[in-house]
Amino acid sequence: MSKSEHLVKKPVSIIQEIENQLEDYLRRQREEIEKSLEERIQKERELARQQLAEIEQAVKKQWQALEEYGNVWEQFEGQRQEILQKIKDCLEKIAGRQKEIEELARATAEDIKALSQWQEELEELRRESMERAAFLKQGLEEKFGLKAERPQPAEAERLSLDLTPELEKLKKVKELLLLESGQAVRPTPAVPTEETAAEVAEEPEPATRVGPTPEAEAPVPEERPEPEQISARPEAVETKAETRPLSLEDKLAEEIKRTITERLEARQLQPEENQETTAGFQENLGRVSRLDLEEFYRQEQANGYSPIGFYQKGKKSILEAEELLTKIREAVEEARKLNYKLAFVTANKEQFYLKQEIISLQEGLRQYLLRIIHLIMKKNFRFPALTQDLLNQQTLEELSDLLAVENWSSVDDISLFEQKIIDLTAAFKARTTPASIYYGALKKELEA
Repeated sequence: MSKSEHLVKKPVSIIQEIENQLEDYLRRQREEIEKSLEERIQKERELARQQLAEIEQAVKKQWQALEEYGNVWEQFEGQRQEILQKIKDCLEKIAGRQKEIEELARATAEDIKALSQWQEELEELRRESMERAAFLKQGLEEKFGLKAERPQPAEAERLSLDLTPELEKLKKVKELLLLESGQAVRPTPAVPTEETAAEVAEEPEPATRVGPTPEAEAPVPEERPEPEQISARPEAVETKAETRPLSLEDKLAEEIKRTITERLEARQLQPEENQETTAGFQENLGRVSRLDLEEFYRQEQANGYSPIGFYQKGKKSILEAEELLTKIREAVEEARKLNYKLAFVTANKEQFYLKQEIISLQEGLRQYLLRIIHLIMKKNFRFPALTQDLLNQQTLEELSDLLAVENWSSVDDISLFEQKIIDLTAAFKARTTPASIYYGALKKELEA
């Protein structure tokens, strides 16, 4: 009985001991796990603290950059506003000065107009006084035999002030204002100085005619006065200018046309061999005029410029060479007139507008020639065979190259181009004179 009880108690103690060991193991494991977990948490916390500090430093740097950017932007904005204010003030000053210039120009024009009227009144008064003095002088000589002399002004009473430069400036301003308004420029009578007044006083007065004379009643044939006669008769020239006023553009056009005509006539007298050659053509071609070719005449548009004239029959297209030369000469004459105006204008604004107009005219002529070259290359246009050696595609390319490199605002450049056109026109006229040769050859070439 006691032996069985001893066997029962022994397994119970063993189990209890095992349980105690298990509990100790679990406790140690728990402590180790908690310790390792606490160490890991501490490390993670330290790492997180370091990362947070780095992020804070980066954010601080970004804030500093933003503050610097804001300061720079404010500085730039201040400078921008300052520059804009300066520009606004400058524009206001320019507008004010331009308004003052316009007012001064208007006042100057009115003063010059009044000055011109006073000069005309003074000239009229002088003329009437001289006529009256001559009449009285003649009466005294006829009735009493007395020779009246005009009293010379005393030296002390003479003015020592020379207003000639100022009057020349006023005359130039008057011409410029009249040029801008489009009126005719009339020569302003010069105010006599002391020396000229003394010379006029010493000259004998002409006798005044009373009533018509046979010479005055007889019609006198109109003759072209020589330069000496023009200078000796200023009053007659003024009278003609008053009866038929000419604008500056008309005078310039006449001068240019006269110069070109003289050069053409001089060059037409030189080539005698060409005239002998054309005589044979005239015998064969007969009397042919442009009216005979009117049915073949066509026009091609040239990019807003003057249309290009040509003759067409079937697949043949022959350019009108004479019309082309005429248009080139007209463009050169127009540019020459603008160049003459440019010499009289002193205002920078007016000079700029005139130069732009000259450049536009030059570029328009160049585009016109390039359009003709395009027709020759792409559409088989050609020049008349009679003048093929004078006027051809190579000639147009040379003229186009000249227009591309030259500046017609320069007198030398436009004179060079004008001389080339004059030489070309002279050779063309010598080859196609009379006109029946030119049109007869064209007709024969179209019908061939």
